[in-house]
Amino acid sequence: MAGFTSFIRLILLIVILSASCLRDSYAAGSAITESIGSYAAGCIRNAAALPASGEGFQVIRLDRGRYYANPEMIEYIESLAKTVSEQLGAILLIGDIAQRTGGPMYDEHSSHQIGLDADILFWQHPIALRRQLTIMERAHIYPQSVLNEQQTAIDDFKWDIKIEEVIKIAASDKRVDRIFVNPIIKKRLCQTHPGEKWLAKVRPWYGHDGHFHVRLKCPPGNMLCETQEPVNMFDDGCGPELDTWFRADGRVKSQPKSGKTSHAKLPDACIPIMNGSY
Repeated sequence: MAGFTSFIRLILLIVILSASCLRDSYAAGSAITESIGSYAAGCIRNAAALPASGEGFQVIRLDRGRYYANPEMIEYIESLAKTVSEQLGAILLIGDIAQRTGGPMYDEHSSHQIGLDADILFWQHPIALRRQLTIMERAHIYPQSVLNEQQTAIDDFKWDIKIEEVIKIAASDKRVDRIFVNPIIKKRLCQTHPGEKWLAKVRPWYGHDGHFHVRLKCPPGNMLCETQEPVNMFDDGCGPELDTWFRADGRVKSQPKSGKTSHAKLPDACIPIMNGSY
């Protein structure tokens, strides 16, 4: 009788575990991720988390909780990192992507709100190239400018030539909308890769002298996501437009003050997500 009771208990346990697995599987399948709104005014429904480490990449400053993204971005980073690791022996240190719900970060970023923006450091950390960094080591890594003290040119002692190839590979992916770099870095890329089509996606912007900022297009099926006007792929951006970024002394012009004191209004669909009630 005792054996029969144990058998019944085992059957019941299997049934309970099977039901639990089915429930979890259904929940995971129904948790569709969606980027909502624009890059500078939006949110993410059911954001996915980028692993802290993977082949060719490590996420820095994990305590900030800015490693959430649209799955398209996670697939992109993992694919890019694997490629540059195998082809170049490079490491990608991943900075800010987005918060768990997306939305504004209330610091230096106006974008990074829908999980389709990611900051990737130029620095090839010598220890990270050999092993996984500890959480404490990652907490103290910040973008390091690759410009000279005069802010007029790239400092070749800080610049790793393989980074040019990293940016080229990053920009050549059809999922990429554009990549932001400092105008001085854009100028260098124009000099070393004249006439190459991918340069059109590499856009000059203020700052961005210690990292490049990848922005992906809205993925298929994300109906509430707003993609920017696409770049002109027939213009590499290395002509007169690039010249307008510089002063006579070779420094980048100062960024105009916008006068804005708050972030743009979020779409109505973001309200329950930001409140944690979706």
